[in-house]
Amino acid sequence: MVRRGAVLLLAILVATAIVGTQDEDTTAWVCPMHSDYTADVSGTCPRCGMALVHASPFDVRDYDLDFRTVPAVVKAGEKAALRFRVMHPGTGEVVKKFEVVHERQYHLFLISQNMEYFQHIHPREQADGTWTIDVTLPKPGYYKVLSDLLPSGGSSQFIARPLVTAGYRGDLVADSAHLTPDRVATKIDGDITATVSSDPQQFAVGQYGHITYHLTDTKSGLPITDLQTYLGAFGHTLIMSEDMAEYVHSHPLDIIAQPDDDGGPPVFLIPPGADLEKLRGGPDVTFEGLMPKPGRYRAWTQFRRHDTLHTFAFTFNVIAPAD
Repeated sequence: MVRRGAVLLLAILVATAIVGTQDEDTTAWVCPMHSDYTADVSGTCPRCGMALVHASPFDVRDYDLDFRTVPAVVKAGEKAALRFRVMHPGTGEVVKKFEVVHERQYHLFLISQNMEYFQHIHPREQADGTWTIDVTLPKPGYYKVLSDLLPSGGSSQFIARPLVTAGYRGDLVADSAHLTPDRVATKIDGDITATVSSDPQQFAVGQYGHITYHLTDTKSGLPITDLQTYLGAFGHTLIMSEDMAEYVHSHPLDIIAQPDDDGGPPVFLIPPGADLEKLRGGPDVTFEGLMPKPGRYRAWTQFRRHDTLHTFAFTFNVIAPAD
């Protein structure tokens, strides 16, 4: 499940350990969803079935991002256009080719400083290499604008830029997130009721954990079995640390557990090449997480049912590893 925060950290450590033998020019075949899986030849990822892409997984340079708004000063409650251009860190040229990850080339997250407001949207590409999307922010404040993308031939990028609206008179420190772990495991959004459980119950740094959402129909209480796919899977989540410095962007686990593991090929809940619009899932959706540091985290998890997108926010704590 781990999409980029923790995986990118691991990639940096690997690159540092083998400096002198690997550099930004070293290429490999990489899974767009699991950046830590690489191969010498093309093929598919054994974890999710996605086609591998030719990239530079050991190139840890940040791409340049030109971010502008129209109008230049954004007012809460009024439509504004967000515009982005991505430049190669070596040549400075505008990047015009990106890999498709989770069915999109450009994922954009808008999160308020207090982490109460969240949006996951997808800008549109223009002929000159600019990506643009219109937004209307709910109230004056400080927002983080987070671009998640994979330039073709490059490495995964998660680039943050600030956006401060007109009329904001607050204090950045005072208005920062002060998360409180959820004590109630069940939340409701429209016709979906989600109950969350985790294994282990207490997440620790450096240890893989699982978050499972049990979904029921809000009115009838019956388990949901008509969940639609969203971005190529039966759910999507972004997990962000309280200081908004660490993140995990992922889709749920897709490999079906086999009673007798004979070492054969993996069997996927969503087979590669399947007609995603015809598939239905539920009631349980499980995500896997690897948190890079102790602290409090918020997970925004999204599901699609009856062509409506539902978002659930859960907050949990991660402890330091045991000595």
